Amino acid sequence: MTSTLPAIATPVIACENLHKSYGSVKVLKGVSTTFAKGDVVSVIGPSGCGKSTFLRCLNRLEAINQGRLEVMGQDVSAAKLPWNALYHLRSQVSMVFQHFNLFPHLTVLENLMLSPRKVLKYAEADCHNLATHYLAKVGLEGRADAYPEQLSGGQKQRVAIARSLCMKPEAILFDEPTSALDPELVGEVLGVMRQLAEEGMTMVVVTHEMQFAREVSNRVLFFNDGVIEEEGVPAEVFSNPSSDRLKAFLSRLSQH
Repeated sequence: MTSTLPAIATPVIACENLHKSYGSVKVLKGVSTTFAKGDVVSVIGPSGCGKSTFLRCLNRLEAINQGRLEVMGQDVSAAKLPWNALYHLRSQVSMVFQHFNLFPHLTVLENLMLSPRKVLKYAEADCHNLATHYLAKVGLEGRADAYPEQLSGGQKQRVAIARSLCMKPEAILFDEPTSALDPELVGEVLGVMRQLAEEGMTMVVVTHEMQFAREVSNRVLFFNDGVIEEEGVPAEVFSNPSSDRLKAFLSRLSQH
């Protein structure tokens, strides 16, 4: 079978004709795209259109029902992947969730050290150095011994980003990383994400932050009803949308 994937040199992630259903409910209805090294792609669209499910499929938190998914050239489409393949995939493609998912009984430093020790099999001293380095990178070097309950929402999300960085991933997936935050805390998280983008981190971001999508992304995907209805550079997508559904979506956002 000849692949119809776009010709992009060494894509970090490539997917072709992805389908995902829950029982009789079809959530993804044939999604094809690629993410090259250094891409910062914002995924936008109305609630229930399949954005978060798409992201979870890319990290194989959800099995796909049909289609092909490749990470760094490796086919990870199989309905059941062995644990070692999943571990390897998730060390390459890390994920930052909406609700942080930090272990409450571990300190910030312990949360950061856990995956490099368990998954990457790093020595304790190396895990400590790695965690300390990335905690400083997100501006939280003084909070290493704190527990998650002692942190603000913005600080928790920055810790979650540092935890992802500790895996030295090829790409980071962000699932609405600011939607659970108070408005005054959103900026500190987006600031870290902007810095990562400037440093060349490959990022796929499901977001309602249109200013971030417009200013930081090099590409925007508009999801509607389980498919990518429109995609392009931010200036084109936001200033000259083609589909009526995207026009209506942007018009509603501008009224808020």
